[in-house]
Amino acid sequence: MKGSPYRSLLASVATTAALFALPAGAATFEPGECPKTNDSVAALAQARCGWLTVPENRTKADSLPIRLPVVILAARARQGADPIVYMEGGPGGPVLPSADVMVAANINATRDVIMLGQRGSLYARPSLICPEVDGTNAPMVGVMRNGPEARQLYVDANEACRKRLVAQGVDLGGYNTTESATDFAELRQALGIAEWNVLGVSYGTDLALTYMRQHPEGVRSVTLDSVLPNFMATIAVFWTMQREGLDAIFASCAADPACHVRYPDPMGTLAALVRKYEATPYRKRVAPVLVPGDKPEAGAEPVDVVVDGAAIAYWAGGVSELFGSRLPTLLYDAAGGRMDDVAASIAAIGFTHTTEPLSFGLLNGVVCSEWAPYEPADSVLAAGRKAFPGYPDSVLSQSPQFPFMKDICKAWKVARAPASQREVTRNAIPTLVIAGSFDALTSAHAAAEAAKPIPGSTLIVLPGSGHYVLPKSECARKVMAAFIAEPRQKPDVSCVADLKVPAFGDPPNR
Repeated sequence: MKGSPYRSLLASVATTAALFALPAGAATFEPGECPKTNDSVAALAQARCGWLTVPENRTKADSLPIRLPVVILAARARQGADPIVYMEGGPGGPVLPSADVMVAANINATRDVIMLGQRGSLYARPSLICPEVDGTNAPMVGVMRNGPEARQLYVDANEACRKRLVAQGVDLGGYNTTESATDFAELRQALGIAEWNVLGVSYGTDLALTYMRQHPEGVRSVTLDSVLPNFMATIAVFWTMQREGLDAIFASCAADPACHVRYPDPMGTLAALVRKYEATPYRKRVAPVLVPGDKPEAGAEPVDVVVDGAAIAYWAGGVSELFGSRLPTLLYDAAGGRMDDVAASIAAIGFTHTTEPLSFGLLNGVVCSEWAPYEPADSVLAAGRKAFPGYPDSVLSQSPQFPFMKDICKAWKVARAPASQREVTRNAIPTLVIAGSFDALTSAHAAAEAAKPIPGSTLIVLPGSGHYVLPKSECARKVMAAFIAEPRQKPDVSCVADLKVPAFGDPPNR
């Protein structure tokens, strides 16, 4: 590490760009100012930043260069020489806002944290943001969620985004997990880092598993939080993982005598709500409030919302992170006719304004090249019927997280990824796998499947936690710190056994 460009950057951001130059045709890094974010990111004030320049599509000799933002958060107390590199979720999530999450969770306590904005994401150049798609959030809550109006609205918006990006000269075939994994490998080389520790979250775990298999050199350890295994990644699997997460929540209710007496059949209640409102949607003008009991956002006006069965089904899985053990209460309240809380929460999903949007250009590139081509045409409906046999087919026809993707992929027109992208990762790199038992987005079962083939890996499941555990769990952070300090030794995980699922009706486990 001594004398490397990385250490030179830490010493002075003013170091000349020539220091970072690599041989012709290779990636290059140069220091620079941190990007100006749409929302305030306090951690950037003390960060060191720069830009990684890489080819847009490495399969083409004449590919144009693209630039990716790099953020380095200095360790609060430097003890470890090998930094942590963070891989954002999504696909297509903006990495810069996560700088505040890393600092608040003290991930940079003893090691620098390096963050790379994935290709196509917000603040990358080019950025494959799709305002056409973002603009559908609000109107989608006013129509049947899986109906023809929603389909046309959403697919047309994606097609419009594609046409605009192609007209601007973007090579959509260059935006996928394989290219992103190589970006990280070339960043390590460009910074002169001998070894680093990988931290992937959500889709970032798909990326991390790909990276550790394709570019194992220089990887000292890997931590995976809320895992989407690359070999399991399909559009259909999100029905399966939603059922696994909801089963865990409702099983905990059944094990709690008071909860079981009051809410004897939450899954049956959910299915009955889905059937009832898919047949006759609930229509109401409500103020958007994501979490019942919270106040509406300043300036939020009441909106017209259509709550059909698909909207309820998607909401029940998606809100497990926010509500956790409160979910049975909300379902039984809705079954008793008190639907306004559900309607307000669903409305908020569409009307909550974000100035740090997802990159649908990267998302579609990943899903349409790596997931969709590797599953049958009827996979979503088949997986839905198996996971939720009590739901109508009209609800199960679309994935709860990725609706209308088969139609979108026909329009996106990117080539099928090589089968090697979906190979099981078996490297004997020290690996810690973290899951929340209540995660209905990327389930604890999926985490276990990712850990199983990795020799010597450690799996911890935090009871009562939902998606993205580290920022919310001191125990998970303690285990991760011990693991990274000595990756070749089994970390002390005793704090996990001390955790209890919170009493039902309380917020999720923190």
